[in-house]
Amino acid sequence: MGVGVPPSPVGFGVTKDETKGDSGALEGKIKYNRRIEMKMRIKRLIMIISLFGAGWLLSACGVERSGLEVVSNPIAKVYLDGKEIGRSPYKSNNLKPGAIIVKILTDEGKVWEREIRLEKNVSTVINWNFEGDDSDSGYILSMERTGEASGILINTQPQRASINIGGEIKGYSPAKIEELGEGDKEVTIAYPGYKNLHLIVKMVKGYQLVVDAKMASEIVNNSVVIPETSPSATLQVGPKIRIKETGTGWLRVREEANNSAPEIGKVKPGEIYEYMSSDTEWYLIKYLNETGWVSAKYVEKISE
Repeated sequence: MGVGVPPSPVGFGVTKDETKGDSGALEGKIKYNRRIEMKMRIKRLIMIISLFGAGWLLSACGVERSGLEVVSNPIAKVYLDGKEIGRSPYKSNNLKPGAIIVKILTDEGKVWEREIRLEKNVSTVINWNFEGDDSDSGYILSMERTGEASGILINTQPQRASINIGGEIKGYSPAKIEELGEGDKEVTIAYPGYKNLHLIVKMVKGYQLVVDAKMASEIVNNSVVIPETSPSATLQVGPKIRIKETGTGWLRVREEANNSAPEIGKVKPGEIYEYMSSDTEWYLIKYLNETGWVSAKYVEKISE
């Protein structure tokens, strides 16, 4: 399905004349070029991954088998049930369906390990990045048979991330979204203080796509990076508020602190948000990738 990244040619980025130079410098340049090429490829995979039915669903042919693809940044050792089976990118379409423990171990000692369930005649994808500013991040993608309709099940860390499909907010994680139809869908998962996760997926009739993601934090030195004109602009992580019951099941978020200001969205009872400032009647909160005002009547402080 195009997730695997082929190794670089031995002579990538090296001309014929350069082979006559110092062997140590040549070897270093080859390794450097390999790392740059791999990082560029992995970076593209981290941001966008295309899943096509032909490579996602394995042909049954009367044989029960499962597929697994492991991509990591940087390249790392891959273990299945405690046995080292190679280095990333790793791909196999001949694994036995059922529970299996997958471990990814980098040369620097960073490790990701988890038990996953391989579905019959389906390929599972693990895409993990160990080079975050303060922690690792990544996602697991799989599919499960559901019947006639197609759908998507999304779980994220942190929870309550917004789910945008085809330019429309469909809910907040964890969420199960059904009746999405077939064909390519663009999915964006967003949470304040974390990098957006973009996926382009192909919905298949009779299957539910399962997305389990740990989002990459943009928090550096206890500050949340805010996209502004100045690249150095930051906002300190502040107190939190919880949305109270409203009687309608939602609360409007407005551009300004008054009831006649344009609405930019809705929040739901029980949801928690950071707030930057307040007055007697309104709170300014961090909402998705912007800020907005909510009525103080329907919020409560939960931390200072």
